[in-house]
Formats: sequence, C-alpha cells, structure tokens
Amino acid sequence: MKRDISIILSLIALVGVIILAMLWCCRSMSLSAVSLDTFIGVMAATIGLLVTFAIGWQVINALDIKNKLAEIEKLKDEITEQRTEINRLVTRSKFDSNVNQSYTMHKLGSHHRAFACTLEAIKYGLALDDAYEELDVLLVNLKVFAVNSQREHCYQSERDMMVAADEAIQKSPKFALIKDKYTDALSEYNKFFSHVFPDPKDKKNTDKK
Repeated sequence: MKRDISIILSLIALVGVIILAMLWCCRSMSLSAVSLDTFIGVMAATIGLLVTFAIGWQVINALDIKNKLAEIEKLKDEITEQRTEINRLVTRSKFDSNVNQSYTMHKLGSHHRAFACTLEAIKYGLALDDAYEELDVLLVNLKVFAVNSQREHCYQSERDMMVAADEAIQKSPKFALIKDKYTDALSEYNKFFSHVFPDPKDKKNTDKK
C-alpha cells in the first residue's frame, strides 16, 4: 500500500514538473498566448500542489514510523513477559529440586545437607509468588533438620551453602514474612557447635599432598 502511494505521488510530481517545463518553454519562446499572470498562477498552483503532496507524504511516513514504534514497543513488552516467565520457571525448578533433595537427604540421614537444601529452597521460594504455603512447610522442616543435625558432623560444602543461602534469604524483600519461624529454626541449629570437616574428595586430595 505504501509503495503504491509512493509511486502515485512520484508520478504526480513528475507530471507537474513536465507541465512547468512546457509552460516555461512556451513562455520563453513565445509559442503560445499564455500571459505572464496566467503562467505565474499555473506555476504557483502546481508548486503548491507539489508541496501539499510532499507534506502529505511526510505525514504518511510519520504515521508509518509511529505504527512501527508501537509494534516495537509491543514486541519489547512480549519479550519482557517471556523473560519474566522463563525466570519464574527456572526459579520454580530450582525450588522444587532443592525441596526434593532435602527430603532425600533427610531419609539418608544427612541432616546438615537436608538443612542446607531447605535453606536453598526457601531462598528460591521467597522469589516466587505462589509458594507461601510451601514455605510454611519448609520452615517446619528446617527446624526438624536443625534438631537432627546436632548428632552429626558438617562438611565444608554444606556450611558454605548454608552461609550463602542465609545471606540471600535475609536480603530478600519478603524476609519479614518468615522472620520469626526462620530465626527460631536457625537458633535451634546453632544451639550446638558442629565441627566442619573437609568434603570427602577434598580430604583425599589433602592426604595425597
């Protein structure tokens, strides 16, 4: 459509220029009885018509650019929504993974690891808008794992995971929602000092050296 309009306007402009050229030649060579006033009037009218077409063409271009910008903004909004949804799905996946791992570690008797995984799950749960009920369950589990962990030692990787997750949790804007139960569980965990041992692989590497 825009291309057709461009061709039409170009043809009109070309015809106008040809008419002006013919009138100018006729006037210059005195081949016609066109008076000066008539010649000037025709030229003024033709130039006015061409200027009108030029302005109209610019208006069409401006409207087209405006539509393109609107389409770009719409596309940007769609991309932002898709990115937000992808981030939410990734966070939910990490949340579910750590929840499942915490239960697995609990069944295996690795309560420090279960405690650390629960902290990780809480960290991701605070970033979700649909995990409030699950957070309540995790906070109860956190205290249970804290009590059970007092009878076993802790590995360095588990302690590092706990420290990083705890820092992220306390920086979360939603931390106030879980603060009481969370601090209660951490107090239970910190009642007894747990020795931190190197991870089994690290210990083997240390012995070899």
